[in-house]
Amino acid sequence: MSKKLFFLPALLLVSAALYFSSCGDDCKVKIEDFVGQFAVTEDCSNSAPSAYTVTITKGATDTEVKISNFWSLFGAAVTANVDCDFIDIPRQEPDNDKYFVEGSGTLSQENDIIVINITYKVTDETDPANITTDNCTSTQYIKI
Repeated sequence: MSKKLFFLPALLLVSAALYFSSCGDDCKVKIEDFVGQFAVTEDCSNSAPSAYTVTITKGATDTEVKISNFWSLFGAAVTANVDCDFIDIPRQEPDNDKYFVEGSGTLSQENDIIVINITYKVTDETDPANITTDNCTSTQYIKI
């Protein structure tokens, strides 16, 4: 009887592990969907509305991408991490000039049109006593 009681919890544990590990496979977005050239439109809090182009390339890992020409001002690429349709831009200083960026967004696809909506902020920390922030809450990337 005690052997049966031991195997039942073990069987339930294995079943639960298999069930929960299969839940993450529902993503239909691939990292390749994030890669390419994108037409950008944005309206930020401390800068004029603008339109420009960025290039997104694969990064060093399977989930990393590099965004060139971010904010239309950074010289170095901004690093971001992709998880299914979510993109995360961890706080970083791309040009080592006391301008920092961080944000996040999501990718959506309808027919053959790929759109990434990103919310981010850039902080100018060149003067620690007077830090300014440019909040960009309606930035849209449309794949060209």
